[in-house]
Amino acid sequence: MAWGRSGVRVPLGPQMVINKLKTIFGFVFPHTRINKSLTILVTANSILVFILNLFAPFYAVFVQEIGGNIAFAGLSWAVYSMVSGILIFLFSNWQLKVKEPELLIALGYVLRGGVFFSYALMNNIPQLILTQVLWGVATAIGTPAFDSVYSSHTSKENSIIEWGRWEGIAAIVTGFAALIGGVLIQFFGYPIIFIVMSIVSTGLGIYIYRLPREVL
Repeated sequence: MAWGRSGVRVPLGPQMVINKLKTIFGFVFPHTRINKSLTILVTANSILVFILNLFAPFYAVFVQEIGGNIAFAGLSWAVYSMVSGILIFLFSNWQLKVKEPELLIALGYVLRGGVFFSYALMNNIPQLILTQVLWGVATAIGTPAFDSVYSSHTSKENSIIEWGRWEGIAAIVTGFAALIGGVLIQFFGYPIIFIVMSIVSTGLGIYIYRLPREVL
């Protein structure tokens, strides 16, 4: 929100949000030129990291609530991790042929939205395993595409700083999300949080999809 000339608060448009983020990034990283494409990528994926980590630190508790135990929480998380890893290897050659990898980023966000919605309706162990597989697919599609598009907008001179910017922001966002997520889950419960996560993730996918292709 911003203050209009009449003293009434008005919503910030997308460009105003980007400009404000550039100002913030410019303050934190004063010796690098802020790239609009990187700003959009960092902002979108920071939002994804935030909503993911509202829940991730409390995953084992969630699994126990639907009838699993700590050991099964580890098993189901391993399913997600190994599926995503194997599919990243298998998808790599195919993704190289995709002319607009930003669309894979958008698809990854939308698929994650489906994962979070499935969590909201979760009531049995088989559904959890299938959901973890879907999450692995979403990660295998979206993560390499994000890395590729992000790399394409970095410069040789500032690549360490530009990648460091993303990694640093992601770590900070993860910490804030973990602090906030426990409180939100305690007060509102898992289903509501998952529905919000689903809406936000799907919205990110639609936003990236609707961006002009030359932006990313």
